[in-house]
Amino acid sequence: MNFFVIDSPVMRFLGRIGDIIILNLIFVVTSLPVITIGTALSALYTVAMKLARGEEPSILKEYMKAFRRNMKPATISWLFMAAAGVFIFVDFRLVGVFSGTAYTVMRLLLAMIFGVWVLTFLYLFPYIARFENTVFHSIKNALFLSAAHVPSTVMMLVISVGLIVATLFTSRTFVIGTIAWFFAGFAVVAYTQAFLFVRIFAKYE
Repeated sequence: MNFFVIDSPVMRFLGRIGDIIILNLIFVVTSLPVITIGTALSALYTVAMKLARGEEPSILKEYMKAFRRNMKPATISWLFMAAAGVFIFVDFRLVGVFSGTAYTVMRLLLAMIFGVWVLTFLYLFPYIARFENTVFHSIKNALFLSAAHVPSTVMMLVISVGLIVATLFTSRTFVIGTIAWFFAGFAVVAYTQAFLFVRIFAKYE
């Protein structure tokens, strides 16, 4: 019967699963307008880091509070990163007009730029969730943090990229993965990474 006591490890674990599912569904709904994805990401990480620190926030209340607070910087940052991502993608398509050494050099250059984009994106919205700064300094500091904490950066990339690759591996994993991402995937990734972000950000607070 101790399993059903409200403070038992089992009940706390089940409660945390419920929090993650609720958090994920709110994130998915608030991301649907697309232009709000950046704001939704910052709110997602705000709540995820609170959970990682052992706090027990009201998921919806804390999420919407962070959503409103971070709307301006997160939206501008998202539009900038989205435009940069489209620019890199188009350049990858256009680089085919080159041949030989020029083609190889351009591909390597674009790969490096894409790597910088990924590293910046990885830290940007968690950074906005935790610190108040201008958009320019947020982007700059996000890139700095990714380079200053290489082991944590690699671990977070493995988590994110690994799950994406697993989702796209076959048509069957794509269907299963899509369902998993819809109900819990985004929040699970954010919650897992939040433990690393809490430790990293504590050094600069």
